[in-house]
Amino acid sequence: MSQHYERIMIAVDGSYESELAFEKGVNVALRNKAELILTHVIDTRALQSIATFDTYIYEQLEEEAKGVLEGFEKKAHERGVEKVKQVIEFGNPKTLLARDIPDKEKVDLIMVGATGLNTFERLLIGSSSEYIMRHAKVDLLVVRDSQKTF
Repeated sequence: MSQHYERIMIAVDGSYESELAFEKGVNVALRNKAELILTHVIDTRALQSIATFDTYIYEQLEEEAKGVLEGFEKKAHERGVEKVKQVIEFGNPKTLLARDIPDKEKVDLIMVGATGLNTFERLLIGSSSEYIMRHAKVDLLVVRDSQKTF
């Protein structure tokens, strides 16, 4: 039985691992004639230590995210992907990427890059890809760097 994907969400954060997920995601989208949903979540948990709410910081982070996503969208179009959508959200990346955004965007495949966290780091902060794997309702593809050894 062959799986056909129609709406593929790729979590993009500017890291090398997310670039690998993007590259593989473009190939999957082309094979399936699917729409790419390029997603960036601005982690507001990291901003909670700021004493006063400063909209300037949020605006700057959003502008940077738009720039990253625009670059990826341009690459996807250049490679032949016809439908590309950008999604920027503020909040907890784990919950937004696992359920909220996929539900809202009717995603049927989530693609993320594997983090380079070691066992101790995963114990302390947890892996986003692991959380998504446990909570997502749709297929998940975690893209690894074949050159890296952990």
